[in-house]
Amino acid sequence: MKKPTAADKKQTLLGLVMLAVLAVLAVPFAAAGLGILLFMTAPMVYDWARMQTWHSVPAQVDSATLQSHKPSKGGTTYRVSTHYRYQVAGVEYTGDRASITTRADNIGSFQEQLGHRLQSAERTSAPVPVWVNPAQPAESVVDRSLRPGLLALQLGLALVFGAFGGCVVFWAARTLLRRRQQSAHA
Repeated sequence: MKKPTAADKKQTLLGLVMLAVLAVLAVPFAAAGLGILLFMTAPMVYDWARMQTWHSVPAQVDSATLQSHKPSKGGTTYRVSTHYRYQVAGVEYTGDRASITTRADNIGSFQEQLGHRLQSAERTSAPVPVWVNPAQPAESVVDRSLRPGLLALQLGLALVFGAFGGCVVFWAARTLLRRRQQSAHA
């Protein structure tokens, strides 16, 4: 077997360093994918699932605002802000949760439609149905629907970032281990 030259050792070391750097750079991608899944998608699906047992009661909208934000680049994002009153078992409660997610977004026209619906109810004093947690009547939401477009976007981002980062880290670690084993046997 041929003994490695100084140039071979230098090239091997350079390859190992590049693999390590690539793995370190891939970790944030894997973390972003996992973060999107754990801190955005999972809570949204969990809230949607538990809200399916909630009861509908009429509420009076005290205020409704459709907030918009137009960054220097990209599309306008919207967020509904609302305050409403409702009664459960003769006790009056107030709520401010418009939908499952509380973040602004521009996925479809959901935020705009919900905002306009609540603004119309405020103007006309028409009651709107809200969903109330029977175990904790102070917990309520106007719209408990799971938004397929938002769910697909979050799952897609989690998959792309997580899979890319995870695969690169796995590949780099496996390659480093194989090279280490090969050098130990040489």
